[in-house]
Amino acid sequence: MTATTAPVALSIGGKALADAIRALGVTHVICVPDTMQKTAIDELAASAPPKVLYVCTEDEAMGINAGLYITGHKPMLLIQNNGLFACINTLKAIALDAQVPTFMLIGQYGRDATKAVEANTRRQVHRLEPTLDAWGVPHARLEGPADLPKLRTMWDRAWETKGPAAALVGTATN
Repeated sequence: MTATTAPVALSIGGKALADAIRALGVTHVICVPDTMQKTAIDELAASAPPKVLYVCTEDEAMGINAGLYITGHKPMLLIQNNGLFACINTLKAIALDAQVPTFMLIGQYGRDATKAVEANTRRQVHRLEPTLDAWGVPHARLEGPADLPKLRTMWDRAWETKGPAAALVGTATN
């Protein structure tokens, strides 16, 4: 008999996550395809609004987010933890310095969902929150379906402060 460890992060249904995103009033989801959030991306792409825009890099996503904001839209980013690390300079320049509302839904790629974030050995997992903290980016963990209301909190924070805020998806959506 093999013992299994209970998960710390529970999967959020792709439809539930997509419905929560729609409820925010998001007009565009700028997406660097994310295997962690594939079912949510599929649900969002199946019917608009919001419009799903696929891009190649997180830097590109930040620029498009700014352009859509300037033209009166309410966009958001859907990316992975590795991508956030790749676009720190753009985050600083656009979201922080130019004060562009930048709501990011960040998948915790590589996370072992049976362990707390801090106990994960992969740097992209356990260093994400300290990196966001270092830049003053508010964030909240989505560790399961009960945490979906945190999306609204972080979305509102990005728009109220005219800056970045993030919701961190703890494990793959189902």
